[in-house]
Amino acid sequence: MLGIIIGCLTLVVVGWAILKGKYAPMVLFASGAFMLICAVMFDTGTFMPKKAVPTGNDYLNIIEFIRYMFSNRLAGLGFLIMTMVGFASYMTHIGANDAFVNIAIKPLSLIKNPYILVFVAFLLGKAVSMVITSAAGLGVLCLALMGPALAALGINKKAIGAVFVTSGAASLVLLGGSTAASAKACELSILDYVFLFKIPAGIPTVLAIGLAHVFWQRYLDRKEGWVCEDHKGETLVFEEDVKRPSTAAPKIYALLPFLPMVLVVVFSQYCIDSIKLNITALMLLCVVIGMCFEAIRWKGNFDKIGAGLKVFLQAMGKAMAGVVSLVIAAGVFAEGFKALGMIDALVGVANDVGAGALGMSILFVVITTLVTLIAGSNGASFYPLVEMVPKIAKDMGVNPVTLVLPMHQASTIARPMSPVAGVVVAIAAMLKMNPMELVKRASVPCIVGLIVHHISVFVLAL
Repeated sequence: MLGIIIGCLTLVVVGWAILKGKYAPMVLFASGAFMLICAVMFDTGTFMPKKAVPTGNDYLNIIEFIRYMFSNRLAGLGFLIMTMVGFASYMTHIGANDAFVNIAIKPLSLIKNPYILVFVAFLLGKAVSMVITSAAGLGVLCLALMGPALAALGINKKAIGAVFVTSGAASLVLLGGSTAASAKACELSILDYVFLFKIPAGIPTVLAIGLAHVFWQRYLDRKEGWVCEDHKGETLVFEEDVKRPSTAAPKIYALLPFLPMVLVVVFSQYCIDSIKLNITALMLLCVVIGMCFEAIRWKGNFDKIGAGLKVFLQAMGKAMAGVVSLVIAAGVFAEGFKALGMIDALVGVANDVGAGALGMSILFVVITTLVTLIAGSNGASFYPLVEMVPKIAKDMGVNPVTLVLPMHQASTIARPMSPVAGVVVAIAAMLKMNPMELVKRASVPCIVGLIVHHISVFVLAL
């Protein structure tokens, strides 16, 4: 109980500090370390990963854990974000982003209502999400590639960020750890789970979230006095030190910013599955392809090619100091909550409360949502709960899908509403805005998504 009280009080302080504009990495690191110290002091839970080597002292283990988080996140998600930011800056430097925007805005400008573009952008993000399982990786990639074109059409960067921060909500991924665990809990094959329930329930949910974005973003823009027509032609630059070129790049350069999306599909199970390249490797490949274009354009001028590589590497370094540090700090913060026993306490509520199928399903969704908001991770909320579902469903004599699938998708839909979620802090840092602004912009579409998805599952399970 003491751990829960400490966790709740810490959450209030952190929320206040972030709203006041305090340096977010420092706030999250300090609060996370404080909660870990309390966890050790009051013996409320463990936090050392299996791969981390204990120091022999419980308090010094906190330092080892933070070191492990730096090492683990830098090698995985951190490096991915760094390469994406570097790639976006490189595209700006060589003029490829401008070339892409100049071509893209012509057909897009035919759509007179800019908020319809918000809907279209969300659907494009969902299409890409079919082959990218990382929410943060997906959001950053979509922002880097489509964000400049949307900004040039006058769309508020807050709306742009909200669209792509929710691109992983209501997951339509065919394969993945959570999908496999869900299918097992429902006693279904993965294909039956996906094609009979997950996708049929996911499609109306995606449409509902997209439409909610249209009305919610327009409402908030009007409230803030934002008129899209007055902001047409504006640029979206992720690294301010990168200067746009004075001479226009060849039109063929317009293909380069979109290249990662193409290659993600090409080197997937839907096309060439014999070649295995993760997203980070694809980004590096795209940079190499861009340098080849530059070599042809400048006839092998070493200085021109080297200047572009320098921009790429410098942007990666600045992303480490900005975006990646936030992601790591958020991970430490979330682990502090877990160590205080807050997640275990919420999971325990699900075991103790007796209700009908609908009531139990709603309870699971509420608990999953709360845990996701606190931890910023769909895995932290989903996996502990899914283990108990088969027995509960059997005891109640109900279809396990009615309990598993709403909970499964609630973990993805609620994630954009967490200010410590990796995708939220990453996109907020790239757009140089407060994570709470993104949460505000994403909140209503996500709530609509939670409701529509729950209804859809029960209709399918009848």
